Amino acid sequence: MGKSKVKVDIKNNRLTIILPACVTLKELENIYAEIRFGVADLQPGFDVVTDLTHCSIGHLNAIPVLWKISSYLTAHKVGRIVRVVSDMGIILKQLIAIEMKFKCYKPIYVSNMEEAEQELSSPNKPGGIRFQLHDRPLNYQVHGEQIRGDIVDISTSGCSIRGQTKNLEVDLELAVTFELGKKDKPLTSFALQSKVIRVNEDMFVIQFTDMDEVQKRQLYDCLTNELNNNF
Repeated sequence: MGKSKVKVDIKNNRLTIILPACVTLKELENIYAEIRFGVADLQPGFDVVTDLTHCSIGHLNAIPVLWKISSYLTAHKVGRIVRVVSDMGIILKQLIAIEMKFKCYKPIYVSNMEEAEQELSSPNKPGGIRFQLHDRPLNYQVHGEQIRGDIVDISTSGCSIRGQTKNLEVDLELAVTFELGKKDKPLTSFALQSKVIRVNEDMFVIQFTDMDEVQKRQLYDCLTNELNNNF
C-alpha cells in the first residue's frame, strides 16, 4: 500500500509530498503536521511538488484538512505548486471538482515527476501563485465606459477577467476596481492601474502597473483570507 512521505529539500527550497493509493483522514492530519515542520526550514517562495499519481481521496471529510494545508502554505508565502497526476486518474477529477466548488490557488498539473522537474527548472514568476476566486466582480473602464467583469484568477501581479472584450487591445491601459473579503465584514477595496497583456473572445488578462510592496502585501493577505473563508 505504501506510506505518505514529506521530503524537505533545503538546497532547492522545495517540499515534496508523496501520497499512496489510499489516504486516510488520520494520515492527512499527520501529513499536515509534517508539512508545518518542513516549511519551517524553507524560505518564502518555496516550491511544493505533490505526487498524486496513485492516490484517490474518496471521503469528503478530507476536504477541510486539504484546505488547512492549502491555507498554511499560502500564509507562509508558497511559490509554485505542482501536482503530479495521471491524465485520467480519479484524483485529477476529484481535484478539479473541488477547485470548481471552492476558492483556491491555481496549481500546475503534470503527468510525471520529470515534467515537474522541467516546470521547476524555469525561473519563478514574480507574481507568485494565482488564486481562483470564481467570478468575483471587477469593474474596468474602457474609453470612458464603465464595464463589469468577473475575476477568474488573480495574483499580486495581475489577473484574468471574464467580460466584454470589445475595444480591448494589448497594451491598453485600464483602471480597475474590486473588493475582497467576507460579506458580513468590511470589504477591502482596490483601485489599481493596469495594462492589457492578452485578449481572447470573452476573457482578457491584465498586469497591474502601479502597485508598491505595501499594496502587494495587502492584496496577498486578502487573497489568503479568501482561501481561508472556504469553511
